[in-house]
Amino acid sequence: MNISLIYACWPNRPFGVTWCDLPFALRDCGLAARLQADGHRITEHFHVGQGAASNDTRTAFEIAGRISKTVRQARDEGAIAIILCGSCAVAALGAIGGLGTGARIVWMDAHPDMNTPDTSGSGLIEGMALAAASGMCWKAMAHRYCGIEPAASGQAILFGARDIDDGEQANLDAQSVATANGLSAIKDHLSGAGCIYAHLDMDVHDGLTVRTNAFAVPGGPDIKAVRDVLQGLPAGSVLSVTGLDPASADADKSLGIAVDHVSAFATAQDRQS
Repeated sequence: MNISLIYACWPNRPFGVTWCDLPFALRDCGLAARLQADGHRITEHFHVGQGAASNDTRTAFEIAGRISKTVRQARDEGAIAIILCGSCAVAALGAIGGLGTGARIVWMDAHPDMNTPDTSGSGLIEGMALAAASGMCWKAMAHRYCGIEPAASGQAILFGARDIDDGEQANLDAQSVATANGLSAIKDHLSGAGCIYAHLDMDVHDGLTVRTNAFAVPGGPDIKAVRDVLQGLPAGSVLSVTGLDPASADADKSLGIAVDHVSAFATAQDRQS
């Protein structure tokens, strides 16, 4: 199977968190070599913010736009697109822009990221990722750089979300975003036409089992449950891996889990092709 590995780095470090280094950490720990050993053919793409203003918000959208084009190219060529990006917002906007209207979203994350600028207490665009991809905020920027039309994200379902702000809950209720506790419920909810974007923030895992970043919290699905979802996604799905801080105490363990997840996802996609 041909795989497009998309390394995307928005060099922003909110509160000192270095999840922007995720793509390079995964590359350095041998992700591409693992996929090649599994029998896949790898093409690597690099989208990195550069210059004095590389960490501003506009750059985030510019990188997302470049991801969108690479995702579309991969799909046109019959390849699996896998996005490696520390920022949930950059990854989600890029993926949805690449998939277009009608895309469905499996959001595997301890946080629903459904804040908007009006409800966010931190101001982090990462906490607005699903809201932005759903057309609830940042509409002009999302359309200009990623080609996302307002409210064009299609169906979405949350898996593992448990750290939810009051404003987020109100937005989730208003958008009728569903939740699932396993693969069966996800399949039931997402049956029908439309490509699937699988968003894997590594803090979906129990923060007491593996602390992937400073925002990790206890509870959530175990490693096997997450992998079951990844292996059960239909052919043609696009995956992103986000939210892993290479400077965290459990970085080596987190990276190993992430590599195993990506390998399992790619192998399952290959078997369905």
